[in-house]
Amino acid sequence: MILEVHGDVCRLGYLKVVACLLEDGVPRSPDYLASLLLETCRSAENDVGGLLGLLRTEVNAVNYVKLASQLGFYDRATGRLGGFGAAYVCLSASSPIKMHVTGEQPAKLSEMLGLNDVERLLFLHALLSADFPMISNVLRWVYRKREFSRHEAMEVVMEEIYPEALRRVLKKSDGRKRELIVKELENSLRFREERLKYGSKVEWIRSRLYAKYRHSVPPRLEWLSDVGLVWNRGRGRYGVSEWFLQNFRDLDVVLQRSVERLDQTFFGDFVQSVVPLRLAGRRVEVQFLTECYRVLERVLEKVRLDVLCLATSYRMVEAGYRSSPASVSRIFSHLSQRYPDKVFAYDSDDGSPEVTGVDISLLNNLTLV
Repeated sequence: MILEVHGDVCRLGYLKVVACLLEDGVPRSPDYLASLLLETCRSAENDVGGLLGLLRTEVNAVNYVKLASQLGFYDRATGRLGGFGAAYVCLSASSPIKMHVTGEQPAKLSEMLGLNDVERLLFLHALLSADFPMISNVLRWVYRKREFSRHEAMEVVMEEIYPEALRRVLKKSDGRKRELIVKELENSLRFREERLKYGSKVEWIRSRLYAKYRHSVPPRLEWLSDVGLVWNRGRGRYGVSEWFLQNFRDLDVVLQRSVERLDQTFFGDFVQSVVPLRLAGRRVEVQFLTECYRVLERVLEKVRLDVLCLATSYRMVEAGYRSSPASVSRIFSHLSQRYPDKVFAYDSDDGSPEVTGVDISLLNNLTLV
């Protein structure tokens, strides 16, 4: 769960730029990456006007880099791409942003901030992975309300959904983190009482508690707008998108399961239900796997198998084929057993499989049973 959000990080598209800035494989500190992000976005033509959440200052850029870390587009520990960022740079859709970053061809701000269908799925997946206790119940509330104001959402989310999300996180926390969550939960149970103490709306808006509401809820509403689930009607009003109404049942299957099963349910119960996809032959699957590996071995210090499987799955969905991280993992396992001299992996220090080699020549005479 994302416990700290800044109110100025409303546009998910900036994380695409963060990923492409890291696509050269050079590790970068958060502050340096933030300066590159600001410089890169300032060089784009602003064709979106005064859209909410536009990146304008160094502080703003630092906050977007922090969000990139929280959503898995940037790995602060290595200074390189996180798992979802690695998956993004494997997509063909990343090409215009990469060309802008390298100076080959300038991009407009609308290209940076806009998300196509597959990018929306990728970002929704990232949001659920990082913020499941909050975002899952926000989505259910949004679906029930259909139309709502920003202020209404702020009160309901912070006074009802937020405490329940903290309870869910508390069950899986220990040590210092558990102490912090217990304290925050105790405070959150008094939010409504504290809000009602203010004698006027002006006093409430000027309060520190209101600032907490404002930083926590509006960005999440805008994220849901970016991924196509709600639409901003202006003047602080929101409505549920037609696409969300049509596909809520499939998404709700994902929301009802545990976050530990997210990858499985997201691809199996949601993606394959809402996107027209066709079956791929084994040779096609291996081709995409090897293509993604060639990208990842260049941009990452270590290619974890789960990251390779995630990237391959999204690249295949983008191309119109059915896939999932689990199915790609099975393909890799089969290849490593059948071609042990061409496909290599071993368990790293943390126990996660790390891919150390995929010989692309195996495609030439590939025979799979």
